Amino acid sequence: MAEESVEASDEPAATRFRIRWGWFVGCIVLGLAAILIGWRVASSMGYLAGVLANIGTTLLLVGIVVLLERRIIDNAVRVVRSANERSNEALRTQIRDLEDRLAAVWKSASAEDVPAKKAETARLTDEFTKRIVDEATGGESPRG
Repeated sequence: MAEESVEASDEPAATRFRIRWGWFVGCIVLGLAAILIGWRVASSMGYLAGVLANIGTTLLLVGIVVLLERRIIDNAVRVVRSANERSNEALRTQIRDLEDRLAAVWKSASAEDVPAKKAETARLTDEFTKRIVDEATGGESPRG
């Protein structure tokens, strides 16, 4: 019974990335501590202060860039994928509409009116192509 309720999906199951907040907070705290220690010893040892400041900055960047990078990228990929799916579905709908219109044109075709049907088909496909290109390029047709 439980097997019947499972739905098949074309997409692989999305693995949820878990942020390790302990590492994130630890990197930030250690980075800030290294920077503060560097400021404290800045008057007596300039080189050590610079090294500690660089270590602190590196730890801060590790916390932000490395540990949060995956979540940021996953969100960006999800947004792009959903926009692409919406665009693909809109294009499929327009193609189905063109197919229906072409089928209606050729439904009553006879041997005598084949040239007229071909001309109508060419006109409909040219209009469809121009509309799709105009939508994709923002109204600027490359044909002039």
